[in-house]
Amino acid sequence: MIAEVGDKSTRKAALHPFTVGCVLLGVAAIPDAMVVPVMHDLCVTRFGITEGAAHAFMVVNLLGAVLAVGLLALLNRRIPTSKLLLIAAGSSSLLMAGMAIAPSWWVFLSLRCIEGGADLLLLSIPFRMIASCGKGERYGGRMGAAFTVMFLALALGAGIGTVIGQDHATNVLWASAVSCGVLFLIVAFVQTTVDITSVSPRPDAGKCPLIPSEWIGAIFLALDRGLSALVSVTLPLLIVSGFEVSKWTLGVGIGGMFIALALFSPAAGILADRVGGLRIRAIAACVSGVGLIGLGLMNVVPPVVILAPSLMLYGVGAAGLMPSAFSSCVRPEASTLVFSSLQAAGQCGYAMGIVAGGILISIYAVPAQTMLTILFPIAGVVFICINLLLISLLRLTRNTVR
Repeated sequence: MIAEVGDKSTRKAALHPFTVGCVLLGVAAIPDAMVVPVMHDLCVTRFGITEGAAHAFMVVNLLGAVLAVGLLALLNRRIPTSKLLLIAAGSSSLLMAGMAIAPSWWVFLSLRCIEGGADLLLLSIPFRMIASCGKGERYGGRMGAAFTVMFLALALGAGIGTVIGQDHATNVLWASAVSCGVLFLIVAFVQTTVDITSVSPRPDAGKCPLIPSEWIGAIFLALDRGLSALVSVTLPLLIVSGFEVSKWTLGVGIGGMFIALALFSPAAGILADRVGGLRIRAIAACVSGVGLIGLGLMNVVPPVVILAPSLMLYGVGAAGLMPSAFSSCVRPEASTLVFSSLQAAGQCGYAMGIVAGGILISIYAVPAQTMLTILFPIAGVVFICINLLLISLLRLTRNTVR
């Protein structure tokens, strides 16, 4: 570990990769959220497609992510990490600019797909830097801080996208291209620091680079992102359709959820270091599930009363999900390929969550109010049960990080 050093000057140097990793992660996450507030104008209004087809804009990134993981496996560490990050930042900037001038929906979607591979590297490499740049007993705390940086950057990106996309939605794409260009320049100045990470163990010939616990960690991340897709995409649609909820009430609820995510992630990571990642994972899963179960009360309690507390409770629990998953399942010294695979698993879960929500709404012709008050309590119970089952399995395998 970089931070396992004796002299004071080396300890100070060991903090540098953490700071750089957080900066890179924050800058890389901003463009991800900038397009969300103007997605309707970017897809439906611009190309004349349906709202259902527009969901592909959020799902097609998965294909690019899988392609990037396969490319990393083929490269087998032949390219330095800093060079990979430079290529990803430059490619993302060019692809965003290309999306701004794309002449058709299919060209637009193809560029978005390829950009998903670049985006995977832009996020997974800073996460790997943060994970490997300190002592093992502080691993969860570092990951919690990293997720706080990411959540705050996403909130900032959504706000910027709302402001600059009011007149022309493509302004958001140009701004995203500029943001990725800035990231390219930052990486160019900190290449040495990007490469200062602990040397990850090489798997034996013919063996998978992920150890068994990391496969379970990938399932954890897929579950977390799948549930977040239901909350961030399906929930607002059902609430607007089935309840007389004002934009202010919905905004307060979702805003409170993101604030809870940002505030409680470091605390959850620190607790994971002290009492164990699996314990925090179990508690976080139960709290998240209970928050979603509370949404079932919207039939008997006014939404203005129950919506915000339920989403905030979900946010408090969700803040502990990802730091505890990394703390309990993923080696701090794992390779870029491992962290990219985990990121791809999360994107797969997010895509499946969006698809599942769309299918359920389309197949079951029930009022939106009924669908919401049934779907989310069931999702909460299922989420708790699957997490407890995986935690039990992980304990039996005895392959956890701690």
